Amino acid sequence: MTSTPYDRDDLLAFLVGYGVALGAGDLDALTDGLAYPSVIIEADRSVVVPDAEAARSSLGGMLASRREEGLVAAVPEIKAVEQVGDALLWVDVRWSFKDENASEAAADRARYLVRRGRDTFELCVVVPVEE
Repeated sequence: MTSTPYDRDDLLAFLVGYGVALGAGDLDALTDGLAYPSVIIEADRSVVVPDAEAARSSLGGMLASRREEGLVAAVPEIKAVEQVGDALLWVDVRWSFKDENASEAAADRARYLVRRGRDTFELCVVVPVEE
């Protein structure tokens, strides 16, 4: 079975849009970028995010803390992509969080299981990666 290749530009556009939403604190755009249910897998727990309401509740606090830290933008850098099916990709992303002077004030990494759906991509599984 041969997988249909993904379009790297489309994937990057999705992640850039997600980063813009992170920087702007746009909960609606962030929740639109998730599949439901989605799963966040950390070293000590797994969290199922069943719907947009639960995602808004979960993301709201994280966005507030980013704003308190003075972070206003999130810029993705795709480190690696592994295609695992026609519509599924494992994507390793480094996020550079910028302050109002466009200086990197923080960074983190995550791996996402991403599915092409609804004419774009959606995040199905989020795995924070320790650097």
